[in-house]
Amino acid sequence: MSLTFVTAQFAVSADIDANLAAIERLMRQAWSAAADVVHFPEAALSGYAGVDFQSFDGFDWARLDAATRRVMALAGELELWTILGSAHRLSDGRKPHNCAYVIDASGALADRYDKRFCAGDAEGKTGDLAHYTSGDHFAVFDIAGVRCGVLICHDYRYPELYRAYHRLGVRMMFHGFHAGGLAAERFAAMEADVGRHVLTGGTTLPGITMPAGMIAAASNNNMWISCANSCAPRSCWPSFKVRPDGVIPWACQPEVEEWTVQVVDPEADIYDSTVAWRDRAIDGVLHSGELVEDPRSRDRGSL
Repeated sequence: MSLTFVTAQFAVSADIDANLAAIERLMRQAWSAAADVVHFPEAALSGYAGVDFQSFDGFDWARLDAATRRVMALAGELELWTILGSAHRLSDGRKPHNCAYVIDASGALADRYDKRFCAGDAEGKTGDLAHYTSGDHFAVFDIAGVRCGVLICHDYRYPELYRAYHRLGVRMMFHGFHAGGLAAERFAAMEADVGRHVLTGGTTLPGITMPAGMIAAASNNNMWISCANSCAPRSCWPSFKVRPDGVIPWACQPEVEEWTVQVVDPEADIYDSTVAWRDRAIDGVLHSGELVEDPRSRDRGSL
């Protein structure tokens, strides 16, 4: 039992047709690598509201629907599972979901994950919440016998989501991002806030915290993670993947259309320092081994 996945990056933009062309091109390359599944960044097909385009006012939903059906048809032709970042329209003028469509190897829509933690203020006037409606569910599915899940960008700040997916048996996480295509002025301001991080070399908060968060999530929850990011100019970091021990075995080149392939073997002997106690900790038993009743243990005010 093993799963071969491709993590793909390209310069996501407001141009749905250009996004579609890149996605179809990369899908065919993933198929040539004998992948079971290809993973694309957040908002890969639709573009990202507030960055790639100003708002959803006047958005061409018919064009997005036609492009999505093209991707589904190609997935079926190639027999290739596809995790597709996009936007999902709601009714009655409500803000859409920031979503990832899970398209199976027959080209059918197997599930849809909607970003649960959209960044922004409590009144929904800034960040993601100015443009999107948050989701309320997990997406869990099996590919080649491996239990998989999906998260999107800012969700990484909430380790509870990874813990919940672990309890659902997920071993492979597809976590899409859009930390690219930033305006020069905004990117410069982000770098000015940070300087260069001594340990990682990151120059922005996303460039420091996102990879670090993925390393922690993988090693704390015994998961493989595919981290697909837009590679549009002024990208905070390139796409990469993480093993369950926290090792990053491969990353794409920065700001270049590229893909990497990796095989997941759930039975591989990969170091897991928390295997003996993780599930107990998740259940609220927050110590390892057995506790003792000892007055010197209870007395914390003396040597």
